[in-house]
Amino acid sequence: MLIIAFMVLTVFIGSLINSTFGFGFSLFCMSVLSLSFTLEITGPLIPVLFIGGSTIILINDYKKIKFRSISILALSSFMIVPIGVYLSKYGDERLIKTLLGTFIVLFSIYSITSPKLPALKNDKTGPLFGILSGLFGGACNIAGPPAVIYATLRGWKPSESRVTLQAFFWFINLIIVSSHLYVGSYKEAILFKYFICSFPAMLIAVPIGKKINSLFENPSEFNKYVYILMLLSGLLLIFKANGYL
Repeated sequence: MLIIAFMVLTVFIGSLINSTFGFGFSLFCMSVLSLSFTLEITGPLIPVLFIGGSTIILINDYKKIKFRSISILALSSFMIVPIGVYLSKYGDERLIKTLLGTFIVLFSIYSITSPKLPALKNDKTGPLFGILSGLFGGACNIAGPPAVIYATLRGWKPSESRVTLQAFFWFINLIIVSSHLYVGSYKEAILFKYFICSFPAMLIAVPIGKKINSLFENPSEFNKYVYILMLLSGLLLIFKANGYL
């Protein structure tokens, strides 16, 4: 029972973060749950949970989605996700997570200390961020950082960023789930039990996160908390990947 309670609490906090900032569910849950669960459990479980929670967010706020930006990110990531899933099953998990964590930490530190980040005025660089999201999303269920960086450089409002990122991650996780189905990752019956126990926690967290998000009116203030969250998540990912936690 303690292990299930640990998962439910982790999913609740991850969903609260995700509903508030538009990202962070997979990043937080994969990092924390890896303390007690293997990648064979968290890999296929987290994307299924995310799809359920993000669907609720999208139904309520779909009018705020930036569909052009989403389509560019989605198309560029489409062919890359299966490669990432293959790496998650047969690649070096420690190396993949260390590289991703280092990338997150370096960008976060730069964003916090730099007086002004370069602004992207159009979607021309979108495919690059989509490819990176697809690769890391398939490899370790962490598609967020490249897409979040893209959203901050584009200067989206907090409410727009939250919902638009959800739409992109919903698409990414749908491909990830399909890829896991193809490679037979859902054969473990325990996955269904974990899903049934954890999903109600997401239903509670989503409206709370939406309320918190509405308190941010200034994108720069919102982004400051995003960078801090990314920095902590990146450090957690590196420490766990290399056996320090």
